[in-house]
Amino acid sequence: MAMSPLAGAIEFLKDFGFYDVVLPFLLVFTIVFGVLEKTKLFGTEDKKPKKNINAMLAFVIALFFVASTELVAGARELLPNVVVLLITLMSFMMLVGFFYADKEFSFENNTFWKVSLTIIFFIGIVLLSMHAFVPDILEGLGSFWTSTTGVTIMFMAIIVATIFFVTKSKSSGGD
Repeated sequence: MAMSPLAGAIEFLKDFGFYDVVLPFLLVFTIVFGVLEKTKLFGTEDKKPKKNINAMLAFVIALFFVASTELVAGARELLPNVVVLLITLMSFMMLVGFFYADKEFSFENNTFWKVSLTIIFFIGIVLLSMHAFVPDILEGLGSFWTSTTGVTIMFMAIIVATIFFVTKSKSSGGD
């Protein structure tokens, strides 16, 4: 079967190193530069962040990042999984919106869902990061959580969390 021109272009970019060097460099540079601009870590000139220092530092950090093939490989494994996590979140939000079609539902006004989903997705991203960058740790943890001790700890945590949510009192305005 003949390769389409678009598939050929993707293959050319892969052979060129676009996915191993250029995209990781741009991603790390953009994130570091954005964080430095937002935090104004190196001070300001005329109430604006020092772009030249921020850009140079972001450039150097991005070059160090792409120089480490292990970090680039970990990022290439992590990012698609994070996207799957985001798609899962969006699917959940669409499902909730479907059930609340006749009412207004907002995660801003519903702290339980906002906090619960934040915790769940934070744990998911931490586990995905551990799997991408230090997979040996997760293999050891996986065997622990499937052991009798691990299952007992999970079961007790679920019981404690359930008791906490059932027995916690709603705060009234007068208290």
